[in-house]
Amino acid sequence: MKTKLHLLAIFYRSFGFYLWAIPMIAWFALRRPTGRDLYVLIPALILFKCFLQGITIYVLRRRYAHLFFFYANANLSGRQLFTSAFITDFVLFALSMAAIQLSAD
Repeated sequence: MKTKLHLLAIFYRSFGFYLWAIPMIAWFALRRPTGRDLYVLIPALILFKCFLQGITIYVLRRRYAHLFFFYANANLSGRQLFTSAFITDFVLFALSMAAIQLSAD
């Protein structure tokens, strides 16, 4: 179990920074809204994150499909990898938005 969690972390780290950094850059570009303005913006950021996740899945499956053999040897399917990355990404996103809201008050 510990090995699988470590492999899932390695998989997410290979692209997770970009999935987190790009929406944060967009948030900064929108002049860092907080409070009620952030509540209005969150649905758009979630849709943007889903779009980025879709692009990431497409690129990884098309361009780097040969890398999945490494994870397949540890009995991790592509579905498990992407599901865990998607959940991890949204948890980190929710925590960062909560931290922004709490720091604004």
